[in-house]
Amino acid sequence: VWDAIVFDPELNLVYVGTGNADPWYRDLRGRGGDNLYACSILALHADTGEYAWHFQLVPGDHWDYDATQPLMLADLEIDGRQRRVIMQASKNAFFYVLDAATGEFLSGTPYAQMTWASGVDPETGRPVEAATAYEGMEPVIVTPDPGGAHNWYPMAFHPTTGLVYLPVKDGMFFIHPPDPEWQPGKRAFNAGIEPGYDGPLLEQLLLQPPAQGKLVAWNPVAGRADWTVNFPVAESGGVLATAGGLVFQGRADGIFAAYRATDGNALWDFDAGTGIMAPPVSYLVDGVQHITLMVGWGGAPGLINPPGMGPVKPGYGRVLTFALDGNASMEPRPFGHTAPPVPALPLEASAATIRDGQELYEGLCFGCHGSSTIAGSLPDLRYSSVAVHAQFEQIVLGGLREQRGMPRFDDLIDAEGARAIQQYILSRSHATSGAP
Repeated sequence: VWDAIVFDPELNLVYVGTGNADPWYRDLRGRGGDNLYACSILALHADTGEYAWHFQLVPGDHWDYDATQPLMLADLEIDGRQRRVIMQASKNAFFYVLDAATGEFLSGTPYAQMTWASGVDPETGRPVEAATAYEGMEPVIVTPDPGGAHNWYPMAFHPTTGLVYLPVKDGMFFIHPPDPEWQPGKRAFNAGIEPGYDGPLLEQLLLQPPAQGKLVAWNPVAGRADWTVNFPVAESGGVLATAGGLVFQGRADGIFAAYRATDGNALWDFDAGTGIMAPPVSYLVDGVQHITLMVGWGGAPGLINPPGMGPVKPGYGRVLTFALDGNASMEPRPFGHTAPPVPALPLEASAATIRDGQELYEGLCFGCHGSSTIAGSLPDLRYSSVAVHAQFEQIVLGGLREQRGMPRFDDLIDAEGARAIQQYILSRSHATSGAP
């Protein structure tokens, strides 16, 4: 449990959303079955912590569809009856409504594109898996990706409109290639993904349209979107709904906007100069309403920087505050690289060495420095200087920059491995330099 924890004082229950099992892939875990309580919503008695009920969203998960996304309590009229419910827009692209007292499944409706399932059993809520979504140890391509159609970004419920406003990433496809030779490793990603997969599904992945970021006003009773605002980027931040009928949200391209809660009409926007992930908050100071939020592109999308994100905007992190009568301005600060990299050294390694370096990079480095070395919020290694390359082994193996957050890996790789990673980084610098 690392995100969704909600307390209901009326029922004296604590609700938590649980993570998925590791490694990601069923056949690598080897035990079979549903992996009970993983990828589940659990209700616990607040006074004792004892089990009250559970609902498992993805039994025997194979795609990293954990259930840690925000949980929201509400009172809804369903089939003419007032129900105390708990709701989640899950990673797996289903919007769930459960009875908060008993865990009874009330509805599970797709709110984004999915290919891993064709629906849910209307009585039990158990997903009906698509035949193409699991093929044992064979690679498969599905949507949503492991980041989910909705992740940790907060959603908002407006009791007057009866709508849930949620940030959605629609149609981000992902290749799941289980690694038959996988073994758990120290400080490794340990998902069981085959490093450097370059099989035939890559071409299929490249043919998929880019993911669509959206703000969706979801009707949890009707199980449909009442309105949708589409964005030019895949990722968008947390949502705030106000009693004044406004919905505030930021996006990865730096735009912070206010929308009318009833129809999604855009009423105001501001360019924050950097991507936004966090939700805004609202409060009064001397009777004047203020809206404050943290801005800055980061998190898993900013670190891994997967392809298909759209025109994201890395930049300097700030805390921004807006007032209803505010008139201040903010000067943008230049950030990042504006030209292709200039390779620091010639590329002299063999294709086999570069391949070895790619496998090591994807096992140890990509989680911080980005997919294919294309960084989001940490240094882009394609732009590494001659001085950095001269100190490469000291940095990677000797801990030269440990005090600045760069860990050492001498317990996992030797000098030959470090040089292979360096040559892979140089190959990426040459490939993206724009040089003829």
